[in-house]
Amino acid sequence: MKLLTIRLDNVRRFTDPVEITGISTGLNVLSAPNESGKSTIFDALHALFFKGYRSWDKDIASLAPHAGGDPEAAVEIEIGDNRFKVEKRWSKTRKGEAQVFRDGHLMKQAEDAETWLAEVLKAPKEGGPAGLLWVRQGLTNLDEGEAAHSARRDLLSSVTGEVEAMTGGRRMDATRALCRRELDRYVTSSGKAKAGGPLKLAEDEVSTLDLQREGLAAKAASLSAELDRRRKLRRELSDLEDGDQNSARLARLAEAEAAHDEASRHAEALERAIETERSKCLEMERAQERLSTVEAALAEEKAAAAALDSAIADAALGEAQHREVEDAFAEAKRSFDKTVFSAETASDIYRRALRAQTCAATAERRAELVLRLTHAEGLRTELEKAVADTKIGPADNVLRRLENLAGEVRVLRKAREIESIALTMTYTVGRTDGVALDGRALPDRDRVAIPNGATLEIDGIGYLTVHPGAQSGADTLAIAEKALADALEASGYETSESARTAAQLRLEAASRRRDVEHQLNGTAPNGIEALREGLARLPEPGEAEPGFPDAKEAHEADVAARLALADATDKLEKARSALEIAQTRAARTAAATEGAAERVSRARSALLSFEDAEADKMRLTNGLVEHRTALAEAVRQREAAMAAAPDLEVAKAALQRARSVISRVEEDRQRIRVDLGKLDTAIGIHAAEAVEEELADVEIRLQAARRRLDEIMFEVSVLQSMAEALESARTAARDRYVEPVLRELTPLIRLLWPEAELRFDAEKVLPTALVRAGTEEDFGVLSGGTKEQIALLVRLAFARMLARSGNAAPVILDDAIVYTDDDRIERIFDVLTRQEKELQIIVFSCRQKAFRDLGGRGLTIVREEAVLDAAQ
Repeated sequence: MKLLTIRLDNVRRFTDPVEITGISTGLNVLSAPNESGKSTIFDALHALFFKGYRSWDKDIASLAPHAGGDPEAAVEIEIGDNRFKVEKRWSKTRKGEAQVFRDGHLMKQAEDAETWLAEVLKAPKEGGPAGLLWVRQGLTNLDEGEAAHSARRDLLSSVTGEVEAMTGGRRMDATRALCRRELDRYVTSSGKAKAGGPLKLAEDEVSTLDLQREGLAAKAASLSAELDRRRKLRRELSDLEDGDQNSARLARLAEAEAAHDEASRHAEALERAIETERSKCLEMERAQERLSTVEAALAEEKAAAAALDSAIADAALGEAQHREVEDAFAEAKRSFDKTVFSAETASDIYRRALRAQTCAATAERRAELVLRLTHAEGLRTELEKAVADTKIGPADNVLRRLENLAGEVRVLRKAREIESIALTMTYTVGRTDGVALDGRALPDRDRVAIPNGATLEIDGIGYLTVHPGAQSGADTLAIAEKALADALEASGYETSESARTAAQLRLEAASRRRDVEHQLNGTAPNGIEALREGLARLPEPGEAEPGFPDAKEAHEADVAARLALADATDKLEKARSALEIAQTRAARTAAATEGAAERVSRARSALLSFEDAEADKMRLTNGLVEHRTALAEAVRQREAAMAAAPDLEVAKAALQRARSVISRVEEDRQRIRVDLGKLDTAIGIHAAEAVEEELADVEIRLQAARRRLDEIMFEVSVLQSMAEALESARTAARDRYVEPVLRELTPLIRLLWPEAELRFDAEKVLPTALVRAGTEEDFGVLSGGTKEQIALLVRLAFARMLARSGNAAPVILDDAIVYTDDDRIERIFDVLTRQEKELQIIVFSCRQKAFRDLGGRGLTIVREEAVLDAAQ
């Protein structure tokens, strides 16, 4: 089967008919931007071949455009030497259509057409392509469901023969089934022991006896351990009750108590020495503090007196500097006042000179504004008239609607004249009248339409009345004429031509309005009122004052006076700053003098608290020496006590250890006596149960049960080995089964990955792994691009097998290599080019730049109007 043309109508974005023509054998490429409708064409083709015309599932419903309607699809195909056209239309009411044409003649329709199409698309086993060679956009795997699985399996079966014949036939199946039944008696499909089966019963018996043996062995071991422990406890109790050891422990306790008492007495004496040392240290610190207070008071009195003398000297110097700065400031102030008067006089002369100059300029400006205002008022009058004219005539949308309605009426009237009854009068030779219509003779050999009927006057015979009968377009024309009349009435015009003339006048007025507005904006950019306000703001022209220099000379004099004023101002500010600094310094020195006087007063008040500060200082110095001597003696006594004292903590630890030994011995005696009582009871109970005899009996039964389990396990192992051998034979046959597709696929795989090998699952007829450089990679973990490329190559391999079996089918790829990098896409292009000699390949892609290097025949989506125009 070979595709020749594709036509869609009312399918998603294609609300108007579109066609793809010129599809030939070999490589055909439709490369167009996104949202051009490539996937829409692919989905419509799939629906045409594989969806019934009565279907309206989600796939068919998705083909309908947003505006609604029934999607239609049609293709021309070539099968052998015959050319067929298949058309389908789907409807939401499930009343679609299906038709098959051969050489332009209807051959099948409805269910017969579906049956014929199913025969064309029959399974590969029966010589057809099924849905094997279609690759949707973004598809990166091959597992597309049971239908595709069956198609691949049927294709291989048609090439290699039935699987039954390749695996030993019914005898192999019978043997495998028998082996499976025997295994099912013992194990489940997962290899576990079957519940209630011989293997499970034997395992349970061994497990039960094993548990019994372990329990009895544990009891026997426990009895032996209890006897050993009782002997050990009796020896330990004998040691604890030995008289010599008890006497030694009591003697060690007495010695520890005596040593602890002696260490406690020494510790008390040491504590008293430490307290004496601490008291002497505090007395020395208080004497040192009193001496420091006296010395500080004396030193402060001397320092305060020196500071007061220095402050008085600084104040005298600051007062002299302050007087000098005051005199300089007064001189700067007098100079500044003179300069201010000169500057004000020069400024007044300059203002009067400017006023005289402005009077002349104002007169010129007033004349200009009056002229512009007169011109602007004339333009505004003209603009108001143009604005009024633009409001006359219909709006653009109203005019377009009137023209559309008038055009529709003309078309309908023309169509009515074409469809209606017409008369053509052919007179005999020598006659040009004799038959009249509406009082006028019918012209010779001219077609005269009579859509409303007519009455013919036949000279010398009578009248012939022609009735029009029912016409299909009469109501439509009447509706159109009524709509046009209503629109004209609403717009206020009698005819569409008068409305068009009024609209033209409105457009001319709008153009005139723009021109006047442009002129008015040039004359009065801010409006006429702004011109009037500007004119009103101008002062009335007056006469200039005589006796003043011109503005330039007055300006130069004013500038010179201002510069002099600035210089005088700068000098005045410097003098003021110097005066402020001198005043601040004088205030600061005065404050420092007062502070120094207060400090002297405070220091002398502090000395009044002592009778004689110097005598007190001498007395406290001698007393500090005595305190230091007493402290040294206390330190010596404390150190001597520390050197002679035994270690109290060691004595405490020794006493605690001696007491704990006595206590531990007594606790151990009580514990051992209790444990011996418990052991005697337990040993008596176990001896009465005859544990060792019962253990020997269970071990004999366990050995017998294990022999039975080993025999069953041996039988299960033999059956499993037989099943594996049978499966290996079947697998070898399946490997031969997939050999044809591997033979076609291997050269294609090597073009992309030299030395690579593809692993195939014979059951699903799908690739399972890719072997590269000795490493096997599972198909599921391969990258999206690699899986996409393998999926494409596998379909090409199946297509080659179909072609060689005489049942070629087109390979249709809708952006099938979207994840492929630039390097591999070049090799994919080489693969597709190699296949074009044997296959028809149709490639849809949005990657226009990349697929420009693919070659092949270029296809385009053409709207039907463009096709008709090209044909004409």
